[in-house]
Amino acid sequence: MDFEPNLDDEVEDADELDDVDELDMEALVKKARRSRVIDEADMQAILASASEEQADRLYAQLQRLNVQIISSTGEAVDNFGDSDLLSSLDDDDMDGGGYLSLDVEDDPVHTYLREIGQVPLLTAEQEIWLSTQLTAVSALESLKEQVANGDDDEDAVESARFRTMMANYTAIGEHWQTVAKASALLDITPPALLPLLNEAQQLRRGWDANQASYLRQYLNEGNWGQYTVWSDLATGCFAVFTALYLLPPQLLQQMKEYYNKHNELPDNDTFYAWLSEDNVALKVNEFLIYNLAEEAKVNLTRANLRLVVSVAKRYMGRGIHLLDLVQEGNVGLLRAVEKFDHTKGYKFSTYATWWIRQAVSRAIADQARTIRIPVHMFETINKIVRVQRDLVQKLGHEPTVEELALELNYMEPDEAESIKAALESDVPIDPILNRKWRQAVSKIRDILRISMDPMSLETPVGNNEDSTELGDFIEDESVVEPVDAASKELLREQIRNVLSFLSEREREVLEMRFGLNDGKDHTLEEVGRSFGVTRERIRQIEAKALRKLRHPSRSKSLRDYLS
Repeated sequence: MDFEPNLDDEVEDADELDDVDELDMEALVKKARRSRVIDEADMQAILASASEEQADRLYAQLQRLNVQIISSTGEAVDNFGDSDLLSSLDDDDMDGGGYLSLDVEDDPVHTYLREIGQVPLLTAEQEIWLSTQLTAVSALESLKEQVANGDDDEDAVESARFRTMMANYTAIGEHWQTVAKASALLDITPPALLPLLNEAQQLRRGWDANQASYLRQYLNEGNWGQYTVWSDLATGCFAVFTALYLLPPQLLQQMKEYYNKHNELPDNDTFYAWLSEDNVALKVNEFLIYNLAEEAKVNLTRANLRLVVSVAKRYMGRGIHLLDLVQEGNVGLLRAVEKFDHTKGYKFSTYATWWIRQAVSRAIADQARTIRIPVHMFETINKIVRVQRDLVQKLGHEPTVEELALELNYMEPDEAESIKAALESDVPIDPILNRKWRQAVSKIRDILRISMDPMSLETPVGNNEDSTELGDFIEDESVVEPVDAASKELLREQIRNVLSFLSEREREVLEMRFGLNDGKDHTLEEVGRSFGVTRERIRQIEAKALRKLRHPSRSKSLRDYLS
């Protein structure tokens, strides 16, 4: 099969992204299509508020574009093409070397890393087979829902199993029609049914590590996983394969013998007759399907535990111990096992890396700091740190916030270049560009302020055991300085001396009006009610008292305090 589809048939990736982050996601995909490289911080900023469906959809777009993700340290952390982090792990990684300093040989951590290092990696065929065993359960549950009638007695359950297998056999014909139509559209020969029967039969017995997958070889001869025009064909082929896998082994054998004789599958009546011969086999078959799915989940997870270590070690030194990072990464791995779609054409390790990194990054953002920072902001801070480090090497000094703003993606590249050119040639910057530049600088300042780590006031200062703490160097604003306390006391004495020249009523009116006793000012009306006179009379008393105090012989002693 040398079919080569036209590039015009490729799905417009950005157009498939539609929900709350549509514009941001479209911009990210368009940027990826141009450069084939995406910054990890940009991705985390987008995915922080995206749903799981949006995350899966975005991953599918980037996988088709063969995009490389660059971490905040400038490393390539993922490649949506043919990268496989598992193959990069060496033996030292799996026995604890480089991660932990262990003195005890039988330490549980040491043992864990040893054990996961001994689990063999899976081939692409094995990943497909294990994933088929997992998705077979979902297919079986869907069929059972279709034929369910609400009864739960034993006879009804047996009848439901019978109807489920009949519905499954009918679905084989429907799926095969989809395969035939897709093959015709691609002008290729559909897959041979007998090898599919053999492969499904072999999978029920247990997958062989040395056996090749006919279905994978068939799809790989074309452009599976690269062009969406192959999606219908691949989906139909795997639907047929899964439906064949669901059949009891003895029925598969009978179907294979029938196909060898007649070069076609039996009709529904013949299959019905075979199915009626042994109802007990249907119950056993259902049990085996669920049991094999559980084993497949364990095998797929165990074979990729070392991938979690490979991803987690890239995040060391960010405030969380490696073992905690591995634990969080394992949670992401389990999620990847549940959501992996083998019909898309990419390897499980590539897909799982996505979910592991998401889990580890979120754990760091949630747990590494005393004051939590959102995931997207955490990655943005890492990006700024990386740009700072690059500019130090380039400029020979610590970059200013203005210089950072020109290097980060807070302005269009052409706008940043225009500002740089204006600065170099010492010409005025366009006012519009200058305003955008200031806005970018303001955003970066806010991010840098957020990135500051809190410091405990109990942090010891010095190396002595009885050394002081950091809090001892911080001013206690609630404590009055001795000089200020003495000055206030002298002022109170001077005010009492000056007021002694007034009559008792005048002194009491001023004390209430200006709060000299209780520190609270009172209105003319409040003072008037207290003395039983009108507010006008209080105003007259106040004015007379103030005229007396303005006499140079009395005001001179208070004038020095005004400065």
